[in-house]
Amino acid sequence: MREIISISAIILAFIYFLIFGSAVFLALENEMHWVLALFAMSWVIILRLWPLLPILAVIGAVNIWGWDWYRGIALALPVSIYVVSHYWTRITDYLRRPNQKQGV
Repeated sequence: MREIISISAIILAFIYFLIFGSAVFLALENEMHWVLALFAMSWVIILRLWPLLPILAVIGAVNIWGWDWYRGIALALPVSIYVVSHYWTRITDYLRRPNQKQGV
């Protein structure tokens, strides 16, 4: 039973990220050629510009697919939670870091 639940969770996560990624790609493709959109999506991931991904997903879902605004936000919410928690952890770790002594 545990295997069925874990396999179904993996399948649902794959479907979610497929929908999320296609919404981001279609939002970029609406503004530029599909080749440039592919490069832009790659550079957003390589340069770790994570906050752009949920914004583009909402734009793609609402403007391209014609979803309601609340469905677009529901699509972007899991990734937004991850992005906010990631940056919160980085900022608080930086602020709690002890001062380094200069010199010997």
